[in-house]
Amino acid sequence: MGDVLARRRLLTSARARLLDHPDADLPGIPDQVAASWRRSVASGVDPSVITNLHHPDLDVGSRLVRCARPVVEQLAEQIGAVPVCVVLTDDRARLLVRIDTTAAIGRAADENSFAEGFGYEEGAVGTNGVGTVLEAGRSVHVVGAEHFVESLHPYACAGAPVRDPFTGRVEGVLDVSCRAEHSSPILHSLVATAATRIQDALLQDRDRGQQALFDLYARVDARARRAVLAVGRRTVLANTLLHTLLDPGDLAALQEHARFRMGREHDVDDRLDLPSGVRVRMRGTVVTVGSTVAGLVAAVSVLREADGIALHRRIERPLPETASSSPAWRGAWTSAAEALRSGAPLLVVGEPGSGRRRLLTDLDRALHGAGHVVEVGPADVTAEAAAADRVRGAGPSPLVVLADVDRWDDLPPGLTAALHARRARLAATTGNGARHAAAVAEVLTGFRRSVTVPPLRNRSGDLPALVTGLLADLAPGRDARLSADALRALARHSWPGNVRELREALGEALLHRPVGMVEVGDLPASCQSAPRSTLRPVDQAERDAIVVALRESAGNRVAAAAALGVARSTLYRKIAHYGITA
Repeated sequence: MGDVLARRRLLTSARARLLDHPDADLPGIPDQVAASWRRSVASGVDPSVITNLHHPDLDVGSRLVRCARPVVEQLAEQIGAVPVCVVLTDDRARLLVRIDTTAAIGRAADENSFAEGFGYEEGAVGTNGVGTVLEAGRSVHVVGAEHFVESLHPYACAGAPVRDPFTGRVEGVLDVSCRAEHSSPILHSLVATAATRIQDALLQDRDRGQQALFDLYARVDARARRAVLAVGRRTVLANTLLHTLLDPGDLAALQEHARFRMGREHDVDDRLDLPSGVRVRMRGTVVTVGSTVAGLVAAVSVLREADGIALHRRIERPLPETASSSPAWRGAWTSAAEALRSGAPLLVVGEPGSGRRRLLTDLDRALHGAGHVVEVGPADVTAEAAAADRVRGAGPSPLVVLADVDRWDDLPPGLTAALHARRARLAATTGNGARHAAAVAEVLTGFRRSVTVPPLRNRSGDLPALVTGLLADLAPGRDARLSADALRALARHSWPGNVRELREALGEALLHRPVGMVEVGDLPASCQSAPRSTLRPVDQAERDAIVVALRESAGNRVAAAAALGVARSTLYRKIAHYGITA
């Protein structure tokens, strides 16, 4: 007992001396503890109180959690006779999992905000078995007054890093915390061993698609000195040469184009005009594992610099310009403009609401002036000669757009004769991989040109301009604009309904805020969450109820939990599950 008290006095006096004189020597203090204390002082950590934050956006269903949970549960069972908390965090010291062997130790952890969703980084909490592991890059055992913050002095914690078995990068921390009197060097050993078991589980559970993508990228990058890009579902790899060739905006646009293309064809050979004016060639291969698309690996070369100097001579005819930064949209725009100018029938492929008809009408207006477009839709198939009459009543050589032909059962009455009589130019829109009725398929055999427009989720760079244009259309003459937070919330949304859904969302927001700055709270509930999977109707209803409760409580989660009749921990978990940003 005397040694323990002497040790505590040494640590306490040394810490007090450091707080008075940050450059003071600390004899008798372990180097690792002294270094952590100095970092804590430099970060401005308050030694008298824990001031960590709660993070509602954690991925508690991540691969790390999935691989680690059995090990965490086994470790808790192994040392169940001792009151401990076994904790897994991510690489930012935020708690993902906590298992308590007794209710008392769990209550103590809650009192110190050592709970799921809270951060325990060293820069906020000082020396501890989570944040200090990430700072030091190795396992630590912090006992009693070795903690920087006084309220943690009664406790001990042993933590070890969990590393990615391929890259060696620290993915998280495994920690065991208990009362100081229950601490033992054995806990440190058990934690280090368990962390190694988690790494083994990560190795066995490796993402075969991600590994295949990385392997091909490494091979292509090693063959020659070329700019190489690899884009997967969650991964982007780009070598130094590519970063040298392209500015960040062009690189982001190229990544979006790669995501758009990787699900469509096995081999890719595209010439793209990027937002800065650079024209590049992207030649690549889609990586598949079984029937699953893992990503795209491509070599990139510059064909024309941003100042207009062509590295390979190519004569291009002047065409209407588009403000889009998406290479896929710009390519579709240019090809469609060439087809419409030449009078060739054009098929525009894409998801509903992605702007297929808007592409055609905007282009035709730019090429031939307003008032020359006649749209024929699925409802005209059963209408008695309505479509034919509209075509006959149009001016000479109108552009007739056969909209959503994948939803037609037949051709509208008299349409074919009316098209010939007016010498109409022809375009059509359809879905990706759609099947068509026999009469429609026969008409489409006369089409020789087609373009594919990307969905809105592959055009995030266009979102600010689209929002500005839609707000001007929905609220003409009004000063309606989006805040930066609201625009970020829209950027996180996956937009299954594409531009049409965006227009509806902005229209609903304007009901809440007719003029002025539209904030996140004015957006529909669906835009205030970014769930990791498709929601069922019952999930959508629960998500919307939580968003409303948070709105009505001005973001106060305690009040929202009370209004919903759920525990605060349940509310935090639901907010994380639905990716709610309100």
